[in-house]
Order: sequence, then C-alpha cells, then structure tokens
Amino acid sequence: MKKINGVIFDMDGLIFDTEAIYCKSNVAMAKEYGLKEYDEAYYRTEIGLSEEHAYQKYLTDYAYLPEETIQQFFKESRSKVSKTFKENGAPLKPGVVELLTYLNQENIPCIVASSNTRVAIDQLLEKANLRDYFVDTVSGDEVTHAKPHPEIVEVAVKKLNTKASETVMLEDSLNGIRASFSANVPVIMVPDLIAPDEEALEKVYAVKKDLFEVKTLIEEK
Repeated sequence: MKKINGVIFDMDGLIFDTEAIYCKSNVAMAKEYGLKEYDEAYYRTEIGLSEEHAYQKYLTDYAYLPEETIQQFFKESRSKVSKTFKENGAPLKPGVVELLTYLNQENIPCIVASSNTRVAIDQLLEKANLRDYFVDTVSGDEVTHAKPHPEIVEVAVKKLNTKASETVMLEDSLNGIRASFSANVPVIMVPDLIAPDEEALEKVYAVKKDLFEVKTLIEEK
C-alpha cells in the first residue's frame, strides 16, 4: 500500500465490539415494547445509520405503534446501552491497540469519525484509555448529514489536515464505505456483523479480517 498520512477510524464494530451489545439489548427491549420481528437480522439493517436515521426507520417500519411507544423504546434502549458503556466500556476488536501504537510510532495521525453520539464516543474512548491515540474525533451529532453522505469523512480529513488521496478510512459498514468512497478517501473494510456485498467489494481498497491484517497492509507501504 502507498504511503499514507492519516487514518480515519469508524468506531462501532471497528474499534469496539459494540454492535453485539446494541443488538442484544435492543432485541430484548423490542419485545417489551411490541416491536414485532425485531431480531438480529433486523438490527443488521440499521448498522451504520445515525441516531436520527435509525429513529426514522423505526417510525416507518413500526408504523402500527404509537409514536410515543417508539420514542420510549428508542430512549430507553439507548439509555440502557449508555449505562453499560459508562460502567463497563466495550470489548476492543482484535488488533486495535497494536495498530494504533504502530501508527502513533510512525507519526501518522488518527481520528475517529463515527455516526454515534459525542457522549458515546467519549465514554468508550476514555473507558478504554484510547483517547490519546487520536488527534480528534467527529461524531454524528456534529455534522448535518450522516453516512452514507461524505460530510463526516470530509470533516475528518480537514481535521487531519491531509489530502483525501493520502488518507485511509477503516470501516465495517456499507454506509461508511459509501461515505468514504464519495469523499474520494480509500477505504479498507474490516467486516463485523455484515459480510461485504458486491457494492462494498467494488468500492473498497481492500477487505481484511481484522486490524492486525490492516497493520500488515499499511506496513507494506
């Protein structure tokens, strides 16, 4: 891989194994609120969405329920997971520390660009003692347009002060890949709950099974 001058990290499913936590919590709570057929397969359809887009998806898919019910489900499900993050954090994905350590040693700046909220990003990074590895972060509530719009990636590139072509994005979701592709930033996919489909394979620079493999690829520059 050619020399890179900055790396953008997605967070959920890429740095932290949070998707499994969200999924388990949401599926259990959906039963209490009457969201029928909300299972793991359904949860996968909202991976990579901003909070606003996920909420709108619920309103559309569960239109038979009062909006107040959807609001309460949304609020309580997020609150429950937030409490888990605050108290226990979330498991790190394989190779995270090793990759970040290598990039820092090589003086390659790193930034988080996540559709999640500022609160969630701060909670997880601080709990895992990863804050110092990143020069900055961009959250979903700091941009006007969520992934797959390229805005969050463009903001990240601007904060890194690098050229798009000399930056690389690490992603696990299709919406993140679309955002990076539209921003002309090469993207490496590290699949989490969703395997790459034909569109993803057409738009990524590479697909790697974990961040250890990403580290090896970058070292080959």
